[in-house]
Amino acid sequence: MINKNLAIQTINLSKKFGKLTALDDLNLEVEPNSIYGFLGPNGSGKTTAIRLMIGLSRPSRGNAYVNGLSCTARRMEARQVIGYLPDVPMFFGFMTGLDYLVFCGKLFGLSFKEAQKRAWPLLDLAGVKDAANRKANGYSRGMKQRLGLAASMMGNPKVLFLDEPVSAMDPIGRANVLDIIKNIKEKATVFISTHILSDVERVSDKVGIIDHGRLLVSENIHELKHKFSQNCITVNTLEDNAPLAGIIKTHDWCSDVIVRTNDQHMPELVIYLKDQIAARSALPKLICQQGFTIINYITTQPSLEDIFIKLAGVK
Repeated sequence: MINKNLAIQTINLSKKFGKLTALDDLNLEVEPNSIYGFLGPNGSGKTTAIRLMIGLSRPSRGNAYVNGLSCTARRMEARQVIGYLPDVPMFFGFMTGLDYLVFCGKLFGLSFKEAQKRAWPLLDLAGVKDAANRKANGYSRGMKQRLGLAASMMGNPKVLFLDEPVSAMDPIGRANVLDIIKNIKEKATVFISTHILSDVERVSDKVGIIDHGRLLVSENIHELKHKFSQNCITVNTLEDNAPLAGIIKTHDWCSDVIVRTNDQHMPELVIYLKDQIAARSALPKLICQQGFTIINYITTQPSLEDIFIKLAGVK
């Protein structure tokens, strides 16, 4: 059943390339004026799904709707309410940043003066106003991402699709653009695909995790964390602790162990517990008996990254 009150809805959306199923019965519901984080390993079907939702590709089965408009049957109408930033935006290098936004505005039917009037605030919002009169081929990759973000909003979209919008930016640039994205949801729904899980956790209201073309989960972040709220212990050791994972898994008080690298590029173990009391008594002793030196040992709730790794099986 089509729900015209949703910003984005997909019903059994599927795409095959020969014998390869890139997307398999994707069913999504995204509320208006929200930020939806779309996560998945490389090759999981994220970009295929976005291309289907913005009408750049036709589904093998099912359909996608943006603001109640079919992205297949009413593709041209749907495009009028969509903004899109690809992961690697391309520009006419001979155009300045301002020229390019004016060009985009004219594609949406704006006059030259109207396009210029709309372009300047967006250049300022995206942080490239000072480079407005420089040719785009002289922009850094991060600046091109910012210019692409500004261009994606020239049509005053009701739904904005952003594919890896901050992947080329330094931490300060990422933080600034994420703040922009948080403010955009006052005027538009934002669908953001990224591999930077901390960014999704920071700005998204709801998250979907996809793997091998199938949607594994689609839930509010707080509800998702509550669902996986089994207490876990994070352990860092002076030595490489990856060999510990298999040993710890053999004990009855452990349900799973994830090996990952933290923000300081240190290997660490995230140990999911069945029996917290037994684990807290046995685990430190076990680690020391195996000849490892504990430098950090903390009881935590699983992060979005932990949930992502657990569901998608990323190693």
